Amino acid sequence: MHVYSFYKFLELKDVSELRELIFKSLDKLDIKGTILLSQEGVNANISQDESLLIKAMECINKHIKISNVLINKSISNGIAFQKLKVKVKDEIIKFHYPIKEKSSKNLKTLNPKDWDSLLNEDVQVIDMRNSFEYSLGTFEEAIDLGLINFTDLKDKKRTLNKLDKKKKTAIFCTGGIRCEKAGLYLNDLGFDDVYQLNGGIINYLNLSDDKNKWKGDCFVFDDRILIKN
Repeated sequence: MHVYSFYKFLELKDVSELRELIFKSLDKLDIKGTILLSQEGVNANISQDESLLIKAMECINKHIKISNVLINKSISNGIAFQKLKVKVKDEIIKFHYPIKEKSSKNLKTLNPKDWDSLLNEDVQVIDMRNSFEYSLGTFEEAIDLGLINFTDLKDKKRTLNKLDKKKKTAIFCTGGIRCEKAGLYLNDLGFDDVYQLNGGIINYLNLSDDKNKWKGDCFVFDDRILIKN
């Protein structure tokens, strides 16, 4: 069995109708997991046999153009979720900071290989996950902001303002979606040179040849609990 995780920021209309169409299509395939839909895009974590997940992605793509989306694929001992949920939300990642598209020149996305190269430079690294996730594993010398929930990031303005805003700043999270908004938020605070890890830690552990900069395990919010390095 596998878990497919992906997200995409794009403008969606008639979200409630989309919800019904996607639920019916995936329920017929016995897909389990959660899909969040909003006017700003889609965020999904689904599990089943890979052949059925491929069909599920084809079904979703008929309604939402996600042909070029990055899919984090992980092996799971059995189906990782108990049921299928397709929900309509105000945001696909809660931050009270909706965005329609990523449009900042001061936020760059790096693949795992380029991320490793960046970490060899003079760079400040910020973990955008909560402190529990940080305690289980993180990149070397990464800053823990002491978050309980991602929305707490806005309460850390004083801490962030003490950092060097002109210095290269590397940010990461589990699957990448939190960094999409966190990166733009840092830009708004005056950080001029921000880099996010494409696909997050999951993509990094799947693809990176040199994982020496990562220490520990990665917590994921489903029945797998941990992804071992």
